[in-house]
Amino acid sequence: MADDAVVRRYAAAFFNQERRNGTLDQASADLQNVAATLVATPALARIAAHPLIGEAKKKDAFQTAFKDSVRPATLAFLNLLTDHRRIPLVADIKAEFDQMLRRERNVAAATAISAVPLNDTQRTELERALEKRTGKDIELTTEVDPSLMGGVLVRIGDTVIDGTVKGKIERLREQLIAANR
Repeated sequence: MADDAVVRRYAAAFFNQERRNGTLDQASADLQNVAATLVATPALARIAAHPLIGEAKKKDAFQTAFKDSVRPATLAFLNLLTDHRRIPLVADIKAEFDQMLRRERNVAAATAISAVPLNDTQRTELERALEKRTGKDIELTTEVDPSLMGGVLVRIGDTVIDGTVKGKIERLREQLIAANR
């Protein structure tokens, strides 16, 4: 729980700075680049997380790794995270930063899970229906789960809209069991 508060605090500080500078999109891209690089480069991730390697060496490693791929403001943020031994939280900070960006722009991330892939028309209609229901622009990702049998299950944050055949059968089963008690 403490890490969640720490992640929110660092993400909010960087977000507010970048909002003032008008560089939210660039900051998001930079954080994505850093998080992806730390995953793709285990040696750099080990250096970043190693408690016996000094902050100066870690900062030099980040400078070398990111000097041509992220902005100076992001490097300064990485230095701050390094000073406070928070580099292992970069991926979480990136996720929180993106949530803040969505809230700022009135966008909701939604996941639609269907038994078969949605075609472009179905996807567009689903996005419109969700936008109407939520009053937000929808950033839709799709997944396929054949066990659903048909229909669509949608997750928007903590909200689940179950329009699947499997879900309807389960609800019917529960009603029948409750009626026979």
